[in-house]
Amino acid sequence: MVKLEDLAKKEYEIEYEGSKYKLKPTKVWKVQPQGRKGFVMALFRLPTGKVVRKVVAKVDEQGNIIT
Repeated sequence: MVKLEDLAKKEYEIEYEGSKYKLKPTKVWKVQPQGRKGFVMALFRLPTGKVVRKVVAKVDEQGNIIT
């Protein structure tokens, strides 16, 4: 089973305004509305200083992370 800590250590390719960056997230958290499938959101700080959000994984009804 995948944990949030594992997703926080992984590097992701982020595309912002036509530029691509390979970054590690500064924060990762799970969003799961009651009774529905959820997702894992991550914050990334770009070299320009901007902060962007991106969905990095999905969550099933039981709360298990699916990559």
